[in-house]
Amino acid sequence: MTLTMRSYNDMEDYWRIREFLRQVMILNHRREYSWHVARLDYWWWFANPDLEKISPEENIFIWETGSGQIAGVLNPEGRGTAFLHVHPGLDLPQLDGEMIVIAEERLAAIDKDNHRKVWLYIDSQDKARQEILTRRGFHPVNLPGEREIQHRRSLDGPLPEVPVIPGYAIRSQGDGLELLERCYASGLAFHRDDIQVARANRDCPDWYHHIQSAPLYRRDLDLVAVASDGSVASFCTIWFDDVSRTAYFEPVATVPAHQRHGLARALMLEGLRRLQRMGCMLALVGGYSEQANALYCSVMGPECDVSEPWEKIF
Repeated sequence: MTLTMRSYNDMEDYWRIREFLRQVMILNHRREYSWHVARLDYWWWFANPDLEKISPEENIFIWETGSGQIAGVLNPEGRGTAFLHVHPGLDLPQLDGEMIVIAEERLAAIDKDNHRKVWLYIDSQDKARQEILTRRGFHPVNLPGEREIQHRRSLDGPLPEVPVIPGYAIRSQGDGLELLERCYASGLAFHRDDIQVARANRDCPDWYHHIQSAPLYRRDLDLVAVASDGSVASFCTIWFDDVSRTAYFEPVATVPAHQRHGLARALMLEGLRRLQRMGCMLALVGGYSEQANALYCSVMGPECDVSEPWEKIF
C-alpha cells in the first residue's frame, strides 16, 4: 500500500485525528496501544497552549492512503518525546520505520551536552517495534518514574460502594469561587505545597477554562472532594468518549494536607459509578509513580499494560 506523509495543516486535521484515535481504540480492543482521544484533547486544549507551546504545523505528521484515509499519526508530548499511532487494520509493514525516522529528524530535542535526543514511548510487549528501535540505535530507558503503567477496569460488573469520609463532601465541581479553589488546589497538589504556584493558578484561571473548552469535558465528570471549610481537598477529572465507550482519568490528585484519608480513591469510585450509568464499558488511568500506581491498582484492579520509553542520543 502506498502512503503519503504530510505535516498537520489546520483544525480539520485535528478533528480527523480525533476520529482516527477513536476508531483505533476500538480496533485495538480498547487497549492503549495508541493515545486515547481524551489524551489528545487534554494536550491540545491545555498542556500544549499553556505549558509546552509546540507548533502543531511543525511537529505533527500524518500518513494517508491513496483514498485519504489516515493510516498513522506521529505527534510530540513535550519537546523530544514522541508517540506513534498506527491503524491496526491496514497492512503497513514499512510504516513504523518511516515514522521513527521522522521522529529522529523532526522531533528530537537538544540536551545539555548539545546532543540531539529523542524518546519514543511504545508498549512493553511490542517486540516488532522494539526490534526496529534497536536497529536504529535506540535503547530502553531504565529510570524510575518514566514508565507509564496503564491501568484499566471493565465496568460490566458490580462496583464497590463509595465510602463516606467524615468532614468531606464528594460531588461535581461548582463554578465561581469553587473553580478558583480547584485551581489553588492543583498548585498545592502538583507543586509540593508551593503557595506561590497555587496563588498564580488561582489568580489567573484561564488555564482551567481551556481545559473546560475541550470537546470531551463534562462538568458532571469533573469531581472534587470539598472540606468543611470550603477548600478543595482532592480532585479528579474524567473524560468519557461515547464512541469507544471508554473513559480516561486525568488528572487525579490530593492536596498534601488532606492526604491519607482515602479521598482520591473515593473520588475515582464515584467516577466509575457515574461512568457505568452512562454506558461506559472500560475506564483507564495512567500512573508513573509508585504512590499513584498503588492508588490506581486499588481502584482499577490488576489489569494493566506498560508503556515504556526508548531513547536515542546522536
